[in-house]
Amino acid sequence: MKRTFIAIKIPVSKQTAEFIQDIKSELRNDKINWVEIFQMHITLYFLGDTEDEMIEKISYHLGELLKNQTPFKLNCKGLGLFKNLSNPRVLWLGIEESVQLQNLKTRIDGLMKNLGFEIEKRAFKPHLTLGRIKYIKDKEKLKNLLERYNDFEFQEFKIDKLIFYESRLTSDGPIYKAIKEILLN
Repeated sequence: MKRTFIAIKIPVSKQTAEFIQDIKSELRNDKINWVEIFQMHITLYFLGDTEDEMIEKISYHLGELLKNQTPFKLNCKGLGLFKNLSNPRVLWLGIEESVQLQNLKTRIDGLMKNLGFEIEKRAFKPHLTLGRIKYIKDKEKLKNLLERYNDFEFQEFKIDKLIFYESRLTSDGPIYKAIKEILLN
């Protein structure tokens, strides 16, 4: 049994990495579990604990589902929060609305439903998690950061593969290992 999820790995540009470092620096006195830049991804489907036989089945069906999926581009724009400013939980970079991404998510949801998995009830909100917030000392500083980067266009990404990941939770944070990479062509 492995803890798994399906995602798109995002190659963060040097410029975006510098912006993220600036955000971290401004919030350095707060308690935030930051995500490493090399682990940035857009989660398309979180499975959780998954049996080994099901992992093989999902790997096969993902490959079949994506045989004719062509690469596409996404834009990373804006800084935001999950929950709200009075109770912030997750700080993220936004992903602009994309028909291709939404179609891919819909197809994956359909596959997972056919394989017996539950479909998330909440609307799909593609994002890159920067950090999980434990405690913010100065919410005014956070508010100013959100306003400053609200409409900021960070970078464009070319999406040319999807990854079925295993996630191992450790005291130092999660470790992601690719189970299967599916190239889009």
